[in-house]
Amino acid sequence: MPAPPRSKVLAGRGHPNARLRAFPLPPLHPFPKQGRAGKITIVQQPVSLASFNAENFYLLMDAEYSRAELDALEESAYMGMNTSIFNPNKGRDKIAEIARIILEEDFDLVGMCEVGGMETLAAFNRLYLESRYDCRLHEENSKRGIYVGALVKKGRFPSARARNMGASFSRNLLRLDLGREGGYLEVFVVHLKSQYGPDRGLEQRIREVERLSRLVRTRNCVVMGDFNGILIRGENQFEYEPFLDLPFTDVLEAVGVPTEKRRTHYYFGPEPHFTQLDYIFCSNDIEILGAGVIEGEIPINREQRARLPSDHLFIRAVIQTEGKQPGRRDIQEAADGPAEIPAELPVTCEKEVMRGRNTNPLFTFMRNLRNRILKKIKGRAFDARP
Repeated sequence: MPAPPRSKVLAGRGHPNARLRAFPLPPLHPFPKQGRAGKITIVQQPVSLASFNAENFYLLMDAEYSRAELDALEESAYMGMNTSIFNPNKGRDKIAEIARIILEEDFDLVGMCEVGGMETLAAFNRLYLESRYDCRLHEENSKRGIYVGALVKKGRFPSARARNMGASFSRNLLRLDLGREGGYLEVFVVHLKSQYGPDRGLEQRIREVERLSRLVRTRNCVVMGDFNGILIRGENQFEYEPFLDLPFTDVLEAVGVPTEKRRTHYYFGPEPHFTQLDYIFCSNDIEILGAGVIEGEIPINREQRARLPSDHLFIRAVIQTEGKQPGRRDIQEAADGPAEIPAELPVTCEKEVMRGRNTNPLFTFMRNLRNRILKKIKGRAFDARP
């Protein structure tokens, strides 16, 4: 018999509903259940996920230090390993605080924005997270050298796949397919165009929202990350309407957090400005078991804000999927071609690059064979690019 369920509170410190939302945690692994006619099915374990903008997170080193060796370095020596004046190494105390939250919450999946490349993500995982996660990051698109990445708990989703969606996004758009162990869940980690620039990034953001809305499927899908704008229904900026027209639910809305309490970003200009820029959206067929924002002491001025690990907060959720493998009808057609079926890349902690044609050897063989047959029949070859 499995152990009795445990309870855990999702809402962070300082949250008005911190003692109101508790949920039972199931066993740590899926377990078989007897189905109809003796058929064995898999009971899906809920997925614990989070999104976090780490604010210019760089951790570049000139050697492979241990954690003790890194902590023993003088501050000048540590900062001197990254000579960039625009993207210096992040303070070690801030990195340690980010790691503390991830380890304490024991997330299955963490989507991260503003990460300074795979070298930074891998070093963070090795030095601060005890190598508990597999790393996902594509160094593409970003002109500032900050990327979207993900940490996937080792052993939790053995058949997971990941790829960069490319296209005309200002930062890379990462798609994760979690496989059977993740209930065939598809997760997009986004970082849309900021509200800086001559037109406050409006034209680029409009294009990115429209493109994102065509890429995501509307069943068994999560879209999370830094949207760089207001997507609270009824208060949203107009450029996000194509996405908000889709059948997705904001997890904070689902658990009843009042709109005035939904803040994930601190900004101090002439006056304090606290808003929600980070979101986790779930397609309506996904059950949202709990959600919240991890918030400690709220800063009252720019100096206090600067001492925090980031100007953003962790947003998190625990969800339950139906565990059904999606068919083609569940996947929307992309703007430039056929919809993509999960399973492209193996799980590694190295850079994952996929550009142009499908590089699967069997696919390449079948494409070439088809072209030769068509050439004989019609006298010309057809490009079978997916």
